[in-house]
Formats: sequence, structure tokens, C-alpha cells
Amino acid sequence: MKRFWGLVLLLVLGGLRLAEAEPLSLSQIYALVEKNHPLLKAARKELEAAQAGVRQAKGAFWPRIDLRELYARTDSPVQVFSYKLAQENFKAEDFLLDRLNHPAEISNWKSQLVVTQPLFNQGREILGLAKARLSLKQARFYLEALKQRLFLEAERAYLRVLLAQQRVEVLKKAVETARAHLKLATQRYKAGKALKSDLLEAQVYLARQEKELAAAEHQLKVALSELNLALGFPLGTSWEIKESLFHPPQVSDLSFWIKEARERRPDLKLEASKVKEARLGVKEARWRFLPSVNLKGIYEKNAEGPFSGGADGEAYLFMAELNWNLFRGFQDQAALSQARARLLAQESRFQQYQRQVEHQVREAYSAYQTALKELEVTKKAVAQAQEGLRILQERYTHGLSLLVELLQAQTALKRAQLLNLEARYQVQEAWARLRYMAGRLTLEGGRP
Repeated sequence: MKRFWGLVLLLVLGGLRLAEAEPLSLSQIYALVEKNHPLLKAARKELEAAQAGVRQAKGAFWPRIDLRELYARTDSPVQVFSYKLAQENFKAEDFLLDRLNHPAEISNWKSQLVVTQPLFNQGREILGLAKARLSLKQARFYLEALKQRLFLEAERAYLRVLLAQQRVEVLKKAVETARAHLKLATQRYKAGKALKSDLLEAQVYLARQEKELAAAEHQLKVALSELNLALGFPLGTSWEIKESLFHPPQVSDLSFWIKEARERRPDLKLEASKVKEARLGVKEARWRFLPSVNLKGIYEKNAEGPFSGGADGEAYLFMAELNWNLFRGFQDQAALSQARARLLAQESRFQQYQRQVEHQVREAYSAYQTALKELEVTKKAVAQAQEGLRILQERYTHGLSLLVELLQAQTALKRAQLLNLEARYQVQEAWARLRYMAGRLTLEGGRP
């Protein structure tokens, strides 16, 4: 039995290790963010609240039904006279003056069922539903805008991990090369073909490469922690990331991206909905000048007690009520002026926001084009540095150059490779930002 449970535990732990070591691709991070990020979970709850708000606003059109219970005991002549009539227990002898002026105490238990059907209350029900539906749209726009922003952050974090991993690989090769140079310098020094200064220079160079490698490994750990933060995972979660930086695509012209941003940006739609909300505010202020019309029906029962077998009486009342405020100290006029001013202000803010969106797209488009050009420059620099290093290695092997020249060439190649990695990252980061600024981040799925 112990062996059996030990085998089960081993399988479970092995499954956890496999799950933890599962490769993470760029196309998978969107699903992980959408499923796990706390801010998206909160935004979905806000969306549920907005949906409940619509249902609540629709309920204002339905009739309101209230049950009222009132118990009273009195010897007031007026109330006694009224309660006896309501209980249908008024008798001829109750008209005697002494009974009218000095009635005996009486108890009355009134039960009322009140039904109120709203018809038009200065548009509160209609505008309330319109506002609730608009709030629901705003919650959806906000959720989509938040989703795209978190996707962008996750994609950037993923790219930073890739960049950090490849920087580590480049620096590992630099350390290996430095060790090879140190070995070669040691052999030449022992053979009397090199100075001791060459040996010392090779040792110092190796130490610098090892220091840079340690710093790069630290940056990789930080990048992995940032990736988990962007995904909504525990910060210590380990990922196996093997995907390489992909080749950047050629994009459409600028007018296409501006048009896409105007049609797709959820934050722009959210700002446009605020203009509609301000217009509803103007309509609400205008409708304050209109009347309120409601229907009301009342069924009541008056008895000497709730369970009494004594006198009781029933009655009903149907009313149509109209209320129309004619003057409220110019409050309604001031509210209308206020609503109109807010509408004009919101329209101006929306126009400026449209301009900002277009500027953001133009800037992102230009940044992407610039990054493509810089990438081509770094590719040529790497090729030139590789050729220069090859020539110096041959010259040093034959004793035609100094070790310091060889190490300088190796450093130049390393810098060119790191700059090329940085340029590739900048291209893909610019590509992600361009899609984000056009509202297309979720459509692209992480790949061109």
C-alpha cells in the first residue's frame, strides 16, 4: 500500500513538473491573461453589475405593489365616526348627540393593497433605462480597452523575456570565446610567443564577460517575474520559453491604421459614449418641465382586529394623478443650462481625444518604420564585425596582431549582436504598440 501511494505521489509531482515546464508561446499569453488576470475578473464583475442595472431600470416600468397595515385605537369623535363607517358598522343610534360628542373607544385595523402604475414621470423611467443601457455599453468598452492594455503589457513582458534569454546566450558565447582566447594566450605565453601582458589582458577580459553574463542572468529573472505579473500568475512561476523573435511584417499605409483606430479603439468608443451620456443629461433637464402622470388603485379592509370576528368593511379606490410643477425658483432653467454646458465641454474633450488617438497612431507607425530601418543597420553591423573578428583571429594565430586587437574585435562583435537583438525587440515591441493603437491587438493574436 505504501508503494502504491508513493507511486501516485510520484505521478502527481511528475505531472506538476510537466505542467510547470510546458512551453509558453506568444499566442498563448492572451488566453492566460484573459483567464487569470485579477483586473479582468474585476471588470467582468462590473459588467455583471451593469447588466443588473439594466434589469433594475426595466423594473421601473412595471406596477408597484405595496401592502400596508395600520392599527389604531382612539376615542376621537372624528376618527370614531370615520372608523365605524369604514367598518360598515354605523348604526342609527350613533347619530345621538351624546354618542357623537362622547363616543366609546374603538379599535381599527386597516389593511391596504396599493397598486401604482407609472405612466410618465418627467421621463425618469425612460431616461433611467437609456442611462442603464449606456452604462452597460461603457462597461463593455472599458472591459475591451482594459483587455487590450493588459494584452500589450503581457506581450511586451514576453518579448523582454525573449530578449533577456537571447542576451544570456550571446554573453555565454562571449564567455566561451574569452576562455578560448585565454587558453590560446596561455599557450603562446608558455611557448614564448606572447608577452605576459597578453595573458593578463585575456584574464581581465574573461572576468568582464563573466560579470556581464551574471548581470544578464539577473535581468532574465526580473523579466520572468514581470511576465508573471503581467499574466496574473504567482511571481515565482517558471516558464519554458523557446520561441524566437519572429520576422517583422510589412504593414499597410498610415491611412489604414488611422481608419482602424477610429473604428475599433474601445477607449475612443468609451469617450464617444460619454458624449451620449451628456446628451441624455440635457434631455433629462428638459423633461423636468413636463408633468408626471400615474395611475393608482387601492383596496382596503377595515376591521376591529386582524383576527376579530366583529365588524369589518371593504372598499376600493382608483385614481389618475397628474403633477405639474409650474415654478421651482428657476432651478430647472439653471439645471438645463448646466447640462448644455457639460455637453459642449464633453464634445470638446471628445474632439481632442480623437486628435490624440490619431497622433498616437502616427507616432506608433513612424516608430515601427524607424525600428525596421535600425534593424537592417544592425544586421550589417553584425556581418561586418564577424568578418573583422575572423581576420584578426587569423592574424593573431600567426603572430601578426596583438591580443588586445583581437579582444577589441570580439567586443565589437558582441556589441553588434546585442544591438541587433535590441533592434529586433524594438521592432516587435513597435509592431505590438501599432496594433494596440489601432485597436487591433486582440485581432492579430500575437502574430502578424
